[in-house]
Amino acid sequence: MKLSRRMFLSGSAMLAAGLAIRPALAQAADVDAGVSSAIDTTARSAIKAGACPGIAVQIAFRGRTLLSKNHGLANIETDSLLTDNSIFRIGSLTKQFTSALVVKLASEGRLALDDAVSKHLPFFVTHKPFSLRELLNHTAGLHSDEQSTSCIGAPAGPKSQIELAREISTQATLFDFEPGTAWLYSNANYIVLGAVVEKVAAMSLAAAAATMIFKPLGLTRTAFDRSEDVVSGRVDGYSPVEGNIGTFTRAPFLEISETGGAGAMRSTVADLCLWHHALFANRIFDARFVEMMVTPGRLRDGRLSGSNRFSSDDASYGDVQYGMGLLVSPPSQKYRSVLHYGFINGFAACMESFIDVGLTTAILCNGDIGPNTPFRVLRRIVSEQLLPGLARKI
Repeated sequence: MKLSRRMFLSGSAMLAAGLAIRPALAQAADVDAGVSSAIDTTARSAIKAGACPGIAVQIAFRGRTLLSKNHGLANIETDSLLTDNSIFRIGSLTKQFTSALVVKLASEGRLALDDAVSKHLPFFVTHKPFSLRELLNHTAGLHSDEQSTSCIGAPAGPKSQIELAREISTQATLFDFEPGTAWLYSNANYIVLGAVVEKVAAMSLAAAAATMIFKPLGLTRTAFDRSEDVVSGRVDGYSPVEGNIGTFTRAPFLEISETGGAGAMRSTVADLCLWHHALFANRIFDARFVEMMVTPGRLRDGRLSGSNRFSSDDASYGDVQYGMGLLVSPPSQKYRSVLHYGFINGFAACMESFIDVGLTTAILCNGDIGPNTPFRVLRRIVSEQLLPGLARKI
């Protein structure tokens, strides 16, 4: 049986659930009461509208938690509430970690960002050359053919990122466009980057991340996920039933490990906030390399990558550019920020940092992305009601 890495599939058993919208058990808020109340109201409204069973939000300022809120359920069947230790799948937030692993290897002289990928993965040598930097910036042109992953219980087990990259190299359509000539978001780029990490670090992507990032930073509840893992505090993922608010099905099965460097991680809002604080405090590598991650990518002709988006559907990005695993705010924005979303079967995630101010917001939901997902409203509350006052203090 073939299963998509990206698409939400039908056929899961329906779970009828009238969700009680319960208040957070947490934590003393260290923000204005109006901000705290607005966040509570937004989260409760999203749950009541059927966006997801539960929502976790944490806001941190320069490494100090300002607010931590947990609304709703981690598991419908057991009526389990979310807590500060609740672990969600985070989808494409994974990409910034994969990017950081590649950049860290570059900072140690173990590779160069402008290396041809074929230098590390020789099965690409017969194809048009493209670089690690182009993969990081989504300008390599690799086509994402995401029609299959291993079914659970497959005899050979989940594939390594090197095996998945080798499969990508044999796709009937390898490139959507000439490498370096346009921009198109592609999960294939980050699976191939995960394979480069495996090759250069001589260990699995999961082990490399644990050794180089998670353990040194104390991200104790963050890992590359596997479907077979038993995880204390794991949140279950759900798909809302269209036309029946508050009713969900279990999210379709996905062999999560095979989304690898593009989307396989699990984490908590607290660990995510700690991660951005450490990254932008230069604890992973020095400021020169951090700046590389948040510098907009460019095409081979020198133009910003966003000046030639391959898909007309991407016009909505406007002046926002892509760095390395992070969306980067345009120069017109008063406070510089980086942002990324993550969507994977049964989960939606959002993380934004105003990097010069030191303000980070992490939001995790255990439901598919949809019109009632509250990311935009929550981001607006932070940027309009909280950010200006904190910015004046620095």
